[in-house]
Amino acid sequence: METSSTVHLPSLPPGSIIGSWRLLALAGQGSYGLVFRAEHVARPEAGPFALKLARQPGDPRFALEVELLARIHHPNVPRLHDHGEWAGPGGALFPFLVLDWVDGLPLYAWARLHCPTSRQVLHLLAQVARALQATHEAGGLHRDIKGDNILVRPDGHALLIDFGSCTWRGAPVLTRQSHPPGTDHYWSPQAQLHLWRFRRHASTRYEATVEDDVYALGVTAYRLVTGRYPLIADDQDTDGDDSFSSFPALVPAERLVRLSPELARWMGQMLSEQAEARGTAVELAIGLELAARRARREADRPISPLEAPAESGQEAQAVPPRQLPKWRRWLVAAAASVMLAAGVWSLVRASQSEPSAIARESARAAQAAAQEGDTAGLGELGPAEQQSASKAMPANQGFGAAVPDEPLPGQRLPPCKRPQVKINGGCWILVGNESPPCVESTYEWKKQCYLPYFGPPRPSTSGQK
Repeated sequence: METSSTVHLPSLPPGSIIGSWRLLALAGQGSYGLVFRAEHVARPEAGPFALKLARQPGDPRFALEVELLARIHHPNVPRLHDHGEWAGPGGALFPFLVLDWVDGLPLYAWARLHCPTSRQVLHLLAQVARALQATHEAGGLHRDIKGDNILVRPDGHALLIDFGSCTWRGAPVLTRQSHPPGTDHYWSPQAQLHLWRFRRHASTRYEATVEDDVYALGVTAYRLVTGRYPLIADDQDTDGDDSFSSFPALVPAERLVRLSPELARWMGQMLSEQAEARGTAVELAIGLELAARRARREADRPISPLEAPAESGQEAQAVPPRQLPKWRRWLVAAAASVMLAAGVWSLVRASQSEPSAIARESARAAQAAAQEGDTAGLGELGPAEQQSASKAMPANQGFGAAVPDEPLPGQRLPPCKRPQVKINGGCWILVGNESPPCVESTYEWKKQCYLPYFGPPRPSTSGQK
């Protein structure tokens, strides 16, 4: 229910003034904030900036983010330029902050377009590790490392964004929730085991560590090169065991895709079950940089899926995930319910030339349709305190158009061939891991982005078995 202090922030028109900044366009929105493309009122020639505005008055997470970003001065982290409070209708004060504007693509979308080599991935991971190094040396933790929070510019420069779930040494504790902030797929073994052991004590807080950030970077790397989250390999049965201490083994990425041994080794280290074995961010950065320089020529081949060997005239099946143990199934279900109220956060969207490229490459993106999508970071406040995302922008704004009630002219009609899906009488393709607001040429349906499929009409199978 809206209160007197609730404002429909996405309706702020271009030209609105917040502090010393003029809003140009809405660029993205999440569960507790919005990002606008903005310019300085007195110095518009300085170029665009990203202005992040809280949805709720006095949101304390913004103070944490401002404090940490003010300590970090690194080329792989957007620079903080300004912060303050905007007096909305009724006098309510909404925190805001202003950062560098980044024209780039989220990491996974970038990979779908560029088919990266192992050397390129090593370079990108090294840059993110350097950003983590600067964050950790400033006494902070990011706590939501994932592909959506890493932007890659056209020149290959990577930036770590969205510090909305961050904390720092001595920072005030905003809640006492048991689960860590961030996205459940990226939680470390230590975080997941903590949730299981204290599942009946919701106020038992998990204290995140620098090793958790490193593990999340390992999950990001795995997702980047394989197109899926880490698979469980072992067959240990932990059902009914409340006291286990061993985390299930993971299927190495090199069993799924063809990549250089140097990249495989560093990915394996980041995903180590033992926190101390993962190494620090600076150790990772140095190791990844050296590996990128010294890797052999095979590191310059695009990463590609391994072909399954033939067995008795039939292709062998890819390594499947084993049946999740009871504790893991419970954790997944609990995380899903916790994350349900959270919107998806994206600090900046791609440049105008890139979204159309994503649309042209939708066939590649459709391969991820069977994979689970990312969930949003919650920061430190509980789900009851989250505000539902506002309605999407109209189609003529370039993003956020909803799937129409009827098929588009020329759109293929059902039956739809996989990976196409049927929505409102037409065939659509899920655009991989993209999250609303959807980029130009794509449409939103149930908090995911889809591309209409246009092709020759399929013959009716009515009456056929």
